[in-house]
Amino acid sequence: MKELQNKHLVIFDFDETLCKTNGKITCTSITQPSVEMKHLTPSEYSEFRESGDYNEQTHKLDFKDFIGYPKNGEPILPVLTCIFDALKSEHYLVALVTGRDELSGPKAWLNDNFVDTSKMILLCSGDPNKRMCYESLVNTYEPTNVTIYEDCKYYIAQCEEVCAKYQIPCASVLVLDGEIKWNWRQSV
Repeated sequence: MKELQNKHLVIFDFDETLCKTNGKITCTSITQPSVEMKHLTPSEYSEFRESGDYNEQTHKLDFKDFIGYPKNGEPILPVLTCIFDALKSEHYLVALVTGRDELSGPKAWLNDNFVDTSKMILLCSGDPNKRMCYESLVNTYEPTNVTIYEDCKYYIAQCEEVCAKYQIPCASVLVLDGEIKWNWRQSV
């Protein structure tokens, strides 16, 4: 385990970051059945959860599009190139952190797209809160730096909060619509 410590940790999200699925989360109102269903992308879902409009007592969520192997999953090539480069270097430790409930589908999809998952750490939070996954990675591997590739600013902020807590520099890369849109470096 010591050989994995003190490296630059590179964290990749799966849906809409490495793999474009066009999957939607269906949200229906429990209390107002006549209200139209919402069909949310993963990014829209995260924003909906954070907006304060979501309430598990009044909303029912259906994640069937995000169970198992991605349906019609297309590689997001600019990010896939980044994961290939990171896996080639002995200076990087590569992790996948997904909000999915399970890893079998993403792992099979990555392997089918020539990503060597045996050289990665795979984590699923099963929840929109990924902080515990980021905490686990930082505490276990004590990285010198962290770079996160994500399609949601909320998860980027969670990772930055964890890195700031441990005074680890964090570079963040936002992926939108299959493209790397911007990145920035957070000072510690």
